[in-house]
Amino acid sequence: MALPLIETYPSWVIVSISMSRSDRTTTTRDVRVHQLEFSVDWPPGHAAAYVIPGDEPILVDAGTPGERGAEELRAELGDHGYDPSDIEHVVLTHGHADHVGQTPTLVEAGSPTVYAPRQIRDRYERDMETVAEQTRTNLLEAGLEPEYLDSASERLLSARRTVRESLPADAVDVWIDDEPFTVGTREVEPIYSPGHHISHFCFGTTLDGERVVFSGDMAMEPFRAPALLVNFDDGVEDSVRTFRATLERLKTYQFERVFPGHGPVHDRYQECLDRSIADLESKLDRCLERIESDRATAFQIASERAGTKRGISRIFAETVGLVGYLEDRGDVRSVLEDGVRFYERN
Repeated sequence: MALPLIETYPSWVIVSISMSRSDRTTTTRDVRVHQLEFSVDWPPGHAAAYVIPGDEPILVDAGTPGERGAEELRAELGDHGYDPSDIEHVVLTHGHADHVGQTPTLVEAGSPTVYAPRQIRDRYERDMETVAEQTRTNLLEAGLEPEYLDSASERLLSARRTVRESLPADAVDVWIDDEPFTVGTREVEPIYSPGHHISHFCFGTTLDGERVVFSGDMAMEPFRAPALLVNFDDGVEDSVRTFRATLERLKTYQFERVFPGHGPVHDRYQECLDRSIADLESKLDRCLERIESDRATAFQIASERAGTKRGISRIFAETVGLVGYLEDRGDVRSVLEDGVRFYERN
């Protein structure tokens, strides 16, 4: 998840998903999958990566950037008898910094084959100046006061630069699309699952007869990742619609065990998807209730939901997606006035 724009989670989340270090190896019959934890500054306090052991060890996701992330990578791998140079394959679920951050360390330490969603490459092809201009336009349209445009835009662009530095295009050996692919000797089914991020994939595979999924920031317990999709680039208003469609599509799959990007490994795949759908519906209802009382911008709605300036930044992009979904559904209409979009009840 990307820190500047994530939802604020209640304090009970931290308690209910905390795990001791000894709990972080999961045996799927004969295969022991090791969970690595990287520190983040939001609940549940970690981003997860996973080592699938074998003749060619596979790492799913690559932790957080920076020196702290590098130290944690070495320590976490060392706890399970590995060194960064032992990793033969690195498979990345999506282009957020807390999931690709230590790719340079792994590439420098050895010569792993790196697999990443092709949508990341597509995003890199966009000129950063164009992205910056569109980001400012979209922030203003969503109702952000002009005096905050520079700082908000710079924060979002800084996150993009961090990803590009952590995962330069020339570090990727295989660009993942919808076609199944082989990692070493393991067959992997990619499931394109945008909504949290435009590049997001879940990866299904079989470990000793058990169907499992490395789900990235989908199907997590007990919370839902925010619908960010593109942050405030073109398409921000489509985030919730895309997320909702992805959840319904993921429900057509069956998995016995889930290895998520945050939180504990679990066996409640369908329940987590249902909970995420219910949470989105609840937030849509609350946005609609607010608009019924008086017309509002996305920023005004986010402000009232969050209660604090810091809280606004964490839910702002998703709120744009929520009101965009309500408009698509015909519940509200919008009008653009001097570059600012207001929503009112149909």
